[in-house]
Amino acid sequence: MEDEMLGRRSVRSPRTLTAPVPVLPFAAATVALLVLTACGGEPVDAATPAPQDPATFGRDRAALVLTAFDQADSAASVAGDVEALRTQEVPPSLDLSIAAVRRAAYNQRTQPSFQHINPAFAVPPGDPTCFLATATLRLTGSELAPTDVSQFVRGADGQWKLSHNVQVTQPSLVVARSIDGRPATAGGAALDETSRRALAAEVFARSIGSTTGNRSLIASSPLLDGQFAGGWEVYGQQLAGAGAAVRRTMDRAEWSDCAVAVPTGTLTFLTIHATDTLRPAPGGPATVTMTPQSPDLIATGHRTAISGKSVRVTRVETFVLLVPAQAAGTSVLGLNDTALTVTAG
Repeated sequence: MEDEMLGRRSVRSPRTLTAPVPVLPFAAATVALLVLTACGGEPVDAATPAPQDPATFGRDRAALVLTAFDQADSAASVAGDVEALRTQEVPPSLDLSIAAVRRAAYNQRTQPSFQHINPAFAVPPGDPTCFLATATLRLTGSELAPTDVSQFVRGADGQWKLSHNVQVTQPSLVVARSIDGRPATAGGAALDETSRRALAAEVFARSIGSTTGNRSLIASSPLLDGQFAGGWEVYGQQLAGAGAAVRRTMDRAEWSDCAVAVPTGTLTFLTIHATDTLRPAPGGPATVTMTPQSPDLIATGHRTAISGKSVRVTRVETFVLLVPAQAAGTSVLGLNDTALTVTAG
């Protein structure tokens, strides 16, 4: 499991936006996964969760799911076993984890094992198909102990898998922990469609240093407006220096299956799928080139340069948002980003 915050740090391994020659880093991120031991220290098989009584699924059951996941996913991450990761995760979390495995292999290093400690849960009533968890992350060999927020979803086969995982900023820890014991609700129903559309448009616009004209909708954020948007601006400048230009467009926005109402608003995940299109700048070279050292090429598994009249990079960006009752002043608590594919045109 891993996520990379555009331009900064998140749960797992480092990344940066890519550029044609020369390539300079756009964003940096670290990885942070999770691990717990089962009750009594006995191992738990994550692929075969314990039978559940829908009427009693709550914090204790969610904790067992998290424990089983941590044991299996940590081992798969350390081993760099993509197929094993697929048994524990689904996109967008899986996309980030696969990218982390590729970066680790490229850098000839092993990912650290991890442990989730002091978890808190928000579980829907009845027979849930998703739940939210937040916990402190303990990484082997690291003195850092960041906090993350995760969503688990249950498939048709009854197996629980991690779908979202984002490390939150230090000032957001109290908000993240405030989900404890609260009932989660369907993410799509937690916010009205008008608010969802407006929030997605503004988050995307702000991520590239622009705005939809409703700047009050998203509170000023050092993470979004400073690091993320700032990194995007630097990336564009780097490309311009290499005789190229880039344009990012939003393909679609998705909201998490679960959300939870806390005293200060609604905590939920927003996932944006975007595409970067790199082209030669007017008067520049005839083609644009990404070298093997480009972070986006490493994340997508390419080991050779890619050149063309244009280069398209698809990517996924996940944000943890705290949305007040009137939506205005929404806070970005954390974010991550990774490239999914790179193709030449």
